[in-house]
Amino acid sequence: MSPKAHKHLHYNVALVDKVWNLKRLCETHLKMHIPLNMVLKDEEYRADLLEKALTTENEELVALVWEIRKMEDAIVASTEDAEAQKQRKKSRNSFRIHVFNAAAFALIIFMSGYLLRSFLPMDAGEVFLFKAVQNVTVESRLKAKSGAASGNLTKADKPLFRLHGSNTIGEKLAPRLIEAYLMSQGANNVHTDVNPAAPNEKIISGEINGHIEFIELHAHGSGTAFSGLLKDETDMGMSSRPIKDKEREELLPKTGDLTLPGSEHVLGLDGLAIITSPSNAVSSLSIDQLVGIFSGEITNWSQLGGKDLPIKIYARDDKSGTWDSFKALVLDSRKAKLSESAVRVESSSELSDSVAREAGAIGFIGLPYVRHAKLIAISSSDKNKAIMPTHFTVGTEDYPLARRLFFYTPQVNPNIEAQEFIHFVVTERGQSIVEDVGFVSQNIKLGKPFDNDFYPTDMRELTARSERLSINFRFKSGSDELDTKSLNDLDRVARYVEVNAPKRVQLFGFSDSEGDAGKGKELSERRAKVVEQQLIQRGIYPLVAKGMGDAAPLAASNTEEGKNINRRVEVWIL
Repeated sequence: MSPKAHKHLHYNVALVDKVWNLKRLCETHLKMHIPLNMVLKDEEYRADLLEKALTTENEELVALVWEIRKMEDAIVASTEDAEAQKQRKKSRNSFRIHVFNAAAFALIIFMSGYLLRSFLPMDAGEVFLFKAVQNVTVESRLKAKSGAASGNLTKADKPLFRLHGSNTIGEKLAPRLIEAYLMSQGANNVHTDVNPAAPNEKIISGEINGHIEFIELHAHGSGTAFSGLLKDETDMGMSSRPIKDKEREELLPKTGDLTLPGSEHVLGLDGLAIITSPSNAVSSLSIDQLVGIFSGEITNWSQLGGKDLPIKIYARDDKSGTWDSFKALVLDSRKAKLSESAVRVESSSELSDSVAREAGAIGFIGLPYVRHAKLIAISSSDKNKAIMPTHFTVGTEDYPLARRLFFYTPQVNPNIEAQEFIHFVVTERGQSIVEDVGFVSQNIKLGKPFDNDFYPTDMRELTARSERLSINFRFKSGSDELDTKSLNDLDRVARYVEVNAPKRVQLFGFSDSEGDAGKGKELSERRAKVVEQQLIQRGIYPLVAKGMGDAAPLAASNTEEGKNINRRVEVWIL
């Protein structure tokens, strides 16, 4: 377990006063800097400091150590006494409360039945009870007990759930996740059948509880996730982009707000990879240069320092979430349109292979589909550093073309089987499958920053012996309210620190460069404090929660996308 401070320490004024004196005297006699917040928040650090203080043999300091230890013991003892007294009181009242509740409940049931019976026909009770039982789904079909004889399988008359949407998710990742989920529920003979007439349509099935259960998977692009939910053609949507405002508004009366936690689920991350032929000498491009290429303004590689070779553009089809992400992250940021000469392709694998074969070709795909093509490093502007898409830079969302992969489920009448599947996907096991397929999981990893000189001097000093977690906390646009992914990431960080104790957390908040610099720094500090408070509620006490303002920009702040990239809280571990 990670070291935790005593929960009453901050509220005991006398003890805090003693700890302040301890800090002052130890700095004098031990010749070392002692952060007060570490002494207050970190029980292990405080215990080590008390031991070191005893070695000084200074009478005043030794006396102070024993006073602090006595006060801590008194706090612990008083807390235990209070808890014991509460339990005794609770047990004394328990029997009386249960008897009273039982009597009251019985009276309510009796009176309700009497009144209802007086208004209904003679056989209404039987009909009402049958309908009520018929309409209640208590548990997943996969967990229900079966009375079927062994070897006598019957095929289910409808799928456990229908999953429609993104080809990026549906081509490889979703089938693997569904197969693993069915096997985790005890299914045998799990396999995927592809529709020969429509390769993007699959049925994943398995034998369980005497039945052949199956799941319907259609992967025709992210747009079909939301049109399918609107038309009741799917139970869950998969999308490689966030839901659009227009789609959200259209679905609101039918499904509820799909942007709220419980409806919007991040299943992993993907880097929108820019690829060329392996023979191409160009190794990095800015967003502006990408706009020039894909809009048709830049037509030859020699304009970018490469060979005298005409550029041939490949792009995903307009139903693809990969296309939607590229359009939003690249073209829309400069109000540009895709060149009419672009070759549109439905399959990511086919696009990648076509680009790799052709010397002057360029295209964009999801990170797992790079195959034999060459990856290009991307910068948000000429003034920002070009970053290569890796699992770490995509996981932290530092890479300018990183994107989240989503499942969307209705708030109104959600499919319980789909909900159970999502619970599996976000577990460590489910996220390992995301990683195996080639996408970026949300399982936390340690790593070094892509460029340490990128950060201001005071932060470099604080993180000289630290490593960075593959996670950034991000916020809803223009606020200090954590977004849906970050709310789940809080628990991931807490689990990571618990398992890897005595690791200590450092939080650094950043803002965009728009507006007043002073207010920007205040907002970055407030965001760091929001994350700090959430972690404290989970028993994790960060050593540092500091606002860095608009330092270390990952993108230009002249677009909404750029602002959102820069507004973040980074997590470092010491």
